[in-house]
Amino acid sequence: MKIAIYSRKSKFTGKGESVENQIQLCKEYIGRNLDCPKNTIIDVYEDEGFSGKNTARPQFQKMMSKARQKYYDYIVCYRLDRISRNVSDFSSLIDELQQYKTSFICIREQFDTSTPMGRAMMYIASVFAQLERETIAERIRDNMLLLARTGRWLGGNTPLGFSSKQVHKDTIDGKVKTSYKLKPIPEEIEIVQYIYDKYIDLRSMAKIEEHLIRRDIKTRKGKYFTPVAIREILSNPVYCMADETVYDYFVKLGADICYDKEEFDGKHGIAAYNRTSHEHVGQTKNNPAAWIISIGRHKGIIDSKCWTEIQVILRANKHGSVHKRVHNPISLLSGLLICDHCGSKMRPRVNSNKGVYANGVQTFSYLCDMKKRSKAQKCNCENLNGNEIDQAVCSTVLNLCKEGSDISKKIVELKNTAVNQRKTSLQMTDSIQVKIQEKEEKIQSLIAVLGKNPNSTTLYKYTELEVDKLDAELKLLNEQLVVWRNEEENANNNCNDTNMIESTIKTVGRAFYQSSIHVKRAFLADLVEKITWDGQKVHIYFFGEKYYYR
Repeated sequence: MKIAIYSRKSKFTGKGESVENQIQLCKEYIGRNLDCPKNTIIDVYEDEGFSGKNTARPQFQKMMSKARQKYYDYIVCYRLDRISRNVSDFSSLIDELQQYKTSFICIREQFDTSTPMGRAMMYIASVFAQLERETIAERIRDNMLLLARTGRWLGGNTPLGFSSKQVHKDTIDGKVKTSYKLKPIPEEIEIVQYIYDKYIDLRSMAKIEEHLIRRDIKTRKGKYFTPVAIREILSNPVYCMADETVYDYFVKLGADICYDKEEFDGKHGIAAYNRTSHEHVGQTKNNPAAWIISIGRHKGIIDSKCWTEIQVILRANKHGSVHKRVHNPISLLSGLLICDHCGSKMRPRVNSNKGVYANGVQTFSYLCDMKKRSKAQKCNCENLNGNEIDQAVCSTVLNLCKEGSDISKKIVELKNTAVNQRKTSLQMTDSIQVKIQEKEEKIQSLIAVLGKNPNSTTLYKYTELEVDKLDAELKLLNEQLVVWRNEEENANNNCNDTNMIESTIKTVGRAFYQSSIHVKRAFLADLVEKITWDGQKVHIYFFGEKYYYR
C-alpha cells in the first residue's frame, strides 16, 4: 500500500495547525483506520507559506505528478481547505483522482471518496470553503480601504528615497498599534529624480541602465540598477504628487480611490495599497484596477504630468524586452560561464546578423553581461569563441570523468567517506538507544520500588535524587541521539548525491554527444560548480578543484 500525506499552512506560526501537527494527526489516523501492511510506504508533502486559493503549490504539484502515475492508493490530509478553497479546483481534483483509483481522505471532516456519500459530502463542504474564502477576501479589502484612508505606511521594504518614521502608538484592547509614515532620504531622492529626468530624455530601459552604470550610480545596497529595479521606481506611484491629473489617470484605469478629487491638492504623494501579490512576495500586481489609491502623509517628488507621461512610455515599450538576452539554442555554458574580471554572467551572442556559419552551425561568442550593459566602461573582458569553448569544456569534463581519472577517484573517495560516516552514525544511534532504554528501565524500577514503600522518607529522598540524575543523563543522551541522527541523514544525502553523480557519468557520459541540448546542459550543471574566463584562460571548478583550458 502506498499513501501520500499532504499538509499546508498559509503562514508559519509555530503553533496551532502547523504542518508538523497536521502530519502527525494524519499518521495517527492512518494507523487507526487503514489496514496497512508492514511494507506500506507513506510519503509526506509539505507546503509552508502557500494560500489555498488555488493548487499552484510546489509540493502539491509534486505529489500530483506521482499520483498521475497511479502510484498512490490514498491521499490523506488534515482538513479539506488544506487542499483548496476553490470549488472548481477541488471538483477537478476529485474527478482526476478517481481516474487513478486513488482515494482521498480528509480526517477532520471525516470524508472518504472511496464511498459515494463521502464524495457528495466533500463537494458540499468545498462549496462552503470557497464561500468562506471569498467572504474573507471581501473583509480584507474593506479593511484595506479603511487603512488606505489614513495614508500611512503599512510596513515592509521602503521604496528608494524613503525610510519609515514612527508617528504615534495607540493601545486598543490591550494591543499596541504603531502608525508609520514615509520620511524622505535626500541623497536617495536625488537619485530617483535623476532617473525620472533621464528616462524622459532617453525613453529606453537599456539606455538608462547603461547610463546609470557608466556614472557609477548604485542602489541602496550598493549594486548596479537592473531594468527590473528601474521599472519599479518609474512605475511606483509613491513618488507622484497627488493632484487632479493623477486622480483622473487612476479613475480611467478603474482603481479604487479613497478621496474626492478636490482633496488631491498636490501637496502630498500617492499611497497605493494592494499593489503587491500575497501569493508571490515582493511581486507587483500589474493591473492598477486592483490597486487602492490614497493620499499619503509624505510629500510627492515627481510632477504628476511627468509621472503619467512615463507610464504611457512604459506601456508602449511593454512588448519590447526589458533586458534583452540572446537565447541561443546551441550554447551549452549559459548560466555556468562567469567573467573572472567582474563576476558577471557571460551571455551568448550571435556573431553576425547576416549569419556566419561554420560546418552548417551558427557561430556565436560569449560576452560579459557587465561589459554589454556598461558599453565596456565597467568591464572590458575579451569575448570568448562560443563554439570552440563549448566543445573544449565538454571534452575536458568527459575526460576528467573517465574511469581511473582524478575525478573518478574523487567520487569513489567521497562515496566511501559517506558510507563510513553512515555506518558510524548507525552504530552510535543504536548504542545510544540501548543506553536510553536502560536508563528508562532503571527509572521505572525505582518508581516501582517507591510504590511498594510509599511511606519511607529515606527511600523517597534517595529515589528522587537518583531519578533526577538518570533524567539528566537521559536528556544528554537524547541530545546526542539527535546529533547522530542528523549525521546519519547527512551521510544518506551524501551517498545519494555521489550515487547520482556516478550514475549520471555512466549513463549520460557515454551518449553525451548524441544527447539533446537540454540533457547536455543538465549533465554539465550536475558536475561543474562554475566556469570562469579571465581573458586568457578558462577555469573549470569541479568538486572544489580547478582545471585549466588554454
